[in-house]
Amino acid sequence: MKELEPQKQFQIAQVVATMAIEDMPVDSQTYEILTQIATGEKTAEQIISEIKKEYKNG
Repeated sequence: MKELEPQKQFQIAQVVATMAIEDMPVDSQTYEILTQIATGEKTAEQIISEIKKEYKNG
């Protein structure tokens, strides 16, 4: 996995904090997904497609 720039780390921390305020703590899988998007490893569309495929196939 690519190294995160400080700005990207801050942005992920902001998402995590916002979700915690809404009583939706981020698990390790969600954190990994946020990191993949932030580094450009995957797009949000790719993640959405993977999740849809996972739930479609049971």
